[in-house]
Amino acid sequence: MLPVCVQTVFVPDLEEAVRFYSEGLGYEVKATYGPCIVQLKTGATTLILEKIEAGAQPASPATVLCFQTEDIRASMRTIAEAGGELMDAEPQRCPVGVVAMFKDKAGVMYQLLQFDAA
Repeated sequence: MLPVCVQTVFVPDLEEAVRFYSEGLGYEVKATYGPCIVQLKTGATTLILEKIEAGAQPASPATVLCFQTEDIRASMRTIAEAGGELMDAEPQRCPVGVVAMFKDKAGVMYQLLQFDAA
């Protein structure tokens, strides 16, 4: 079983989203990773706000569950063998490791995340 480790909210305007989550929902910024990713202080689940980048998935605002894996390539193979659709042919670098987008059989988009070794 792959644990859910991150809930990412992809947004077109990161500053506006941070303002809303801060003022409207009471969250504080925990960390910023470059100009496109902000981690909010939350409870057990990590909440990330990420700016939508041109040509990347998802292409429009979305909330995406992220599953943690110790072997992203093996998890990608397992998902494909189970009928999932890989959105990334290869894992993509991110500030904390590598990620890969995929869709389940219903077309719902998710991410896999393999953290860099500490």
